[in-house]
Amino acid sequence: MILKSIKYFTAGIHVLIKKGDLYLVLRRRQDDLDDPNCWDLPGGGIDYGEQPFSALEREVAEETGLKIKVTSLLTTWGLSPRPERWSIELLAQAEYVSGEVKISPEHSDHKWLGREELLVLEPRSEHLKALVNIWR
Repeated sequence: MILKSIKYFTAGIHVLIKKGDLYLVLRRRQDDLDDPNCWDLPGGGIDYGEQPFSALEREVAEETGLKIKVTSLLTTWGLSPRPERWSIELLAQAEYVSGEVKISPEHSDHKWLGREELLVLEPRSEHLKALVNIWR
């Protein structure tokens, strides 16, 4: 039974931020525990008692310095990034509102890419793989 090996249950939310015809991706640091050195979408964990879209706005501000407006929820799924952890993940879409990208210490780079560039970008995080699966 899988429940005996799971010690941590988490929830996370990530976002596809649209600015004109471009979308923001962040590169995770090489020493990251989950998806090291992969291109990812902004987002992170939902704290206890926090509403998902509020968590997303907080995470985006912390990771990028940007202000966004969440427009829709695209998909949800579950994953086990490490044997002891199970996470429910949400992927949303948002419009860029304001700010200049200032990446946090948990990332090493960022890019604004068009849809076609994003579809072939490698290496991909689990969140970016989920987006590519929706778009294909």
